[in-house]
Amino acid sequence: MNVNVIAIGKNIITDGRFDFKRMSVLLADRDYEISRIYCAETADDINELIGTFGEDDMVIAVGETAYLFEALGDEDVKSVDYFRRENMTFVVMPEFDERKVKEVVIPLLNVKSRKFFNTVIFRTFGRSEEELREMLRDQIRNRNKIVFDFYPDGEECAVRVRYSRSTSSSAVNDMINAAGEILGDCVYALKDISLAESTAELLLASGLRLSVAESFTGGGVASSLIAYPGMSRCLIESIVAYSNESKKKRLGVSGDVIDKFGAVSADCAFEMASGLLGNPDCDVVVATTGNAGPTAERDGSVGLYYVAVGDRDAVHVFERYRDPREALVRTDAGIRKHITASGINTALFELGKYLKNAKSTRRN
Repeated sequence: MNVNVIAIGKNIITDGRFDFKRMSVLLADRDYEISRIYCAETADDINELIGTFGEDDMVIAVGETAYLFEALGDEDVKSVDYFRRENMTFVVMPEFDERKVKEVVIPLLNVKSRKFFNTVIFRTFGRSEEELREMLRDQIRNRNKIVFDFYPDGEECAVRVRYSRSTSSSAVNDMINAAGEILGDCVYALKDISLAESTAELLLASGLRLSVAESFTGGGVASSLIAYPGMSRCLIESIVAYSNESKKKRLGVSGDVIDKFGAVSADCAFEMASGLLGNPDCDVVVATTGNAGPTAERDGSVGLYYVAVGDRDAVHVFERYRDPREALVRTDAGIRKHITASGINTALFELGKYLKNAKSTRRN
């Protein structure tokens, strides 16, 4: 099937309004290519071009797509992603939409060419796309037409491993096993699922009872879990101990720890978690303390935070730093949101790792 792109509007190809290069890359990853990109400025131009295309061609109309509907004399197709006319498939894309390329264009091409792909997904946390690509460098260079796609979203990144159904099953299994071993603990799920949902599922399946103490995350960890039905079976309590006095009175944090190390410290996170363990009803605890800005406590850094996760056998404290300069919005509120979200996600990720290990231990 020929893939023809009609760029509708003046200078749309040269002014950067549409990412033709990205579209070409996405298609090339699936062994497809754009036959040609045509320019059109009026409905008459479009009619003339359509007359040159063959049956079963795909036409992707980008830019000022109103002229396409005028040319076809059909306003009813404005609200759809694609439609058929005279054995041609038309995909409407006023602005570049990567989702539409992946979820509409490529599946339509697969049906026509009878190409079918299977996909394995690794949902990761804490590694950038660049780091993941470097880790999987040898796997990406494979000669079995097994393709690795990366979809970063903040500290999360989905790694999709895509392959044709005709690919050798042994080659696929070897590749998937190798990738899984390399990615290791940065993988939180093997399906298309959010970090919060994955951790909530693990907690519900574990049957363990959780207590949470939060400072700079302000209840965000508990709120993320409560969004999922059935959490009342597992979440016992959530304490937002924001002030130092609350940390001391509600959680038993030592005044000496606050005075010597500060509230934003590994020692404080450890004692917050330990204080929760005084409740005999809980099995596992999570505590967070950190500095989301705009000012830093003592000599500490804005963006520095600690997450404690554990049980009566051991409490582990994780130190993390989220650079405020990476915030999309550089206002004080934007930076605070950026750092707080990082703390919430780290707490969910480390809790999820704990629950996976606890499950493995119970099996053994």
